[in-house]
Amino acid sequence: MKKVMTLFAGFLFAFALAGCAQEEVIVIGEGNWDSNAFHDEVAKIIIEEGYGVTVDIVPADTSIMVSGLKSQDVNLTMELWSDNIVTYDDDIANGEYLEVATNFDDNQQGLYIPAYLQEQYPDLTHVEDLKDYADLFPNPEGGDLGIIYGGPEGWSATVFLYDKMEAYNLDDFFTFKTIDSSAALNATLASAYANEEPWVGYNWEPTWAIGLYDMVLLEDSPYSADDFAQGIGAFPSVDVNVAVDPDFPDNYPEVYAFLQNYETSSGITSSALAYMQENEVEAYDAAVWFLLENTDLWSDWVTTEAYDNIMEAIQ
Repeated sequence: MKKVMTLFAGFLFAFALAGCAQEEVIVIGEGNWDSNAFHDEVAKIIIEEGYGVTVDIVPADTSIMVSGLKSQDVNLTMELWSDNIVTYDDDIANGEYLEVATNFDDNQQGLYIPAYLQEQYPDLTHVEDLKDYADLFPNPEGGDLGIIYGGPEGWSATVFLYDKMEAYNLDDFFTFKTIDSSAALNATLASAYANEEPWVGYNWEPTWAIGLYDMVLLEDSPYSADDFAQGIGAFPSVDVNVAVDPDFPDNYPEVYAFLQNYETSSGITSSALAYMQENEVEAYDAAVWFLLENTDLWSDWVTTEAYDNIMEAIQ
């Protein structure tokens, strides 16, 4: 009897594995930033409710996402920042994974001030203009120099801004204050904004802060790779792409057709992140909010049947 029960249990386990193997599951690799989580949830809702395919979202940094796409352990990523991948162009050319669409390419980063401050001082438009307004930004820790807030040490953007401080002689007028985390950096902005006080510091798009607060990116000379190496000029924008494993078009043709139409913007993404921040909700809630508020945008991404199924599910 013990042998019979063991054989029976083994049969059930094998049967369960076979059932799992037959189930269609799309694995999305998710980086540890909020915009990626938002776009993943939008895709998950559309794919599951519109096309009836199960989606699993798994945490993965960029290198793991790329290797996962190549090995097909990851089937889809909604935010692949192409310039952060040294091998990207070669990978695409060699068919290691497929670029399906550009999610957004209007991302920006650099030194920002609140819009209300520029309304008070309309001549403060360019990074180099800061030297004429250093007294507006006193260092709360004291001293004769103003303060410019930066991101964490070790970020490539922080390294570049250190170079910019020297290249533009801003370090004669300001202390460049790095902040340990993006949350702490945005806390300094939120405090100043609440009181309409002057503030200048590093930020980027898309983020909840740019979605929530009316901010102005200070102008700089156009991006040039040679200048950038010296800390001069603007940050480059980056194509943030939707990518899939090589077999995805054959395995999921309808989903692939939807993904080819997926296109948003930094503004749309920042608005969704601001919704999460203001309402203290998760990425899923922001995705539902986005889908309900922007039917005119995404209805063209999907089939009529998929659209009807999605709306029935989220309303």
